[in-house]
Amino acid sequence: MCRTPAQPTTAIELAEQGRGQQWSLASRLRSPLENLESMNPNLARSFSEFSKRLSDAQGSAATTDRATADRAATEYRRRSRQWEAVVAEIRNLQGFSRFLLPPSYEDLQTAARHGPVIILIASEYSCSAIIVPTSGEPHHVPLPSVTLTDLNNLKDRFARAIRQASIMGLKEPRNDLIVLLRAVWDEIMLPILSRLFLSTQLTPFGRMQIALRSPAWRISISMMKKCVPPSFVAIGQGQPGARGKELLAVDSELDLVRKLVPATANRTTISGDAATRAGALEALEQNTWVHLACHGKQDHTQPYNSHFVMKDEPLTLLDIMDKDIPHAEFAFLSAVPYRPGLQFSGFKSVVGTLWEVDDADGGVMDCTKAAWALNRATHAVKTKVPLEQRMVFIHIGV
Repeated sequence: MCRTPAQPTTAIELAEQGRGQQWSLASRLRSPLENLESMNPNLARSFSEFSKRLSDAQGSAATTDRATADRAATEYRRRSRQWEAVVAEIRNLQGFSRFLLPPSYEDLQTAARHGPVIILIASEYSCSAIIVPTSGEPHHVPLPSVTLTDLNNLKDRFARAIRQASIMGLKEPRNDLIVLLRAVWDEIMLPILSRLFLSTQLTPFGRMQIALRSPAWRISISMMKKCVPPSFVAIGQGQPGARGKELLAVDSELDLVRKLVPATANRTTISGDAATRAGALEALEQNTWVHLACHGKQDHTQPYNSHFVMKDEPLTLLDIMDKDIPHAEFAFLSAVPYRPGLQFSGFKSVVGTLWEVDDADGGVMDCTKAAWALNRATHAVKTKVPLEQRMVFIHIGV
């Protein structure tokens, strides 16, 4: 991307293309095939077969053994060439010339149909934002008082303030956190909102979305599935054994969540000895909504090995990505830091946390209202839950 986005439309398209190559590949390997199947069933089957082979090869490359990794890389390149040949053949079909190609700005703008999308840009050259309105050209908002160094310092100060707040009493004021949040508001949010109110018809109570790293565009555009009757599963594992401390509030949390699910939805609870790796995978395949209450571990060197702690063995991101989850809509990760693997598998909306939290603080089913519901929920417990436990939750998706 250029240092100063003189062409915001082009900058948005390039940002989407470059935002997480692994994510883009995984999303493309799971592209909806309904139209292709009706046009050319044989080619659709070939594409599915080669996509599965390429996905398997991608997972095999996640090894620390050098010789094994080299062989896996060679095999991956071979399968990639086969996959690309099938894609080229599909693009020769009438109406499929842009099959799996990066979306244009006009395509991306559909993600803003319910309200503007804000893209935040931070680099060593400058910090700024781009507003994608519901219609028309995007707006560039410079943030001249913010530098990349400032943001790194702010991140470190937040980490220290959160650690300090975690040992404070409920009634003690979180002054350090409040000061930092005020800085984010004054230096980042206020200039963006001022431009929004100036350039659009957005009211102070309108909807907007913040695009940070995950490509919400692709979720909104290509992961919409056919409507199916809602089904809900609550998966809890509070007895991780040697793999983590006991989560004492899991069972009561699952009971409460189950009571809140509409009676019209099929409801299932899996916990204790039943909350195994295989049991959790089967539940993910069979339900549209999932509430997951357990420990989560992140592997920064091998991200695909990041996992949720089950009774018998870990449930890894690769396990989830390998599964076909045809009707996934919404996932809530309770006391578990946000994991993108669920969106790789097709979940349109995910609520998780930015860091681990104390598990004791934790109508019509519509996953598109998840962000609104999260906002309402955090306000509802304002006097009961400390600030650092409320600000931890993050919503990603539609």
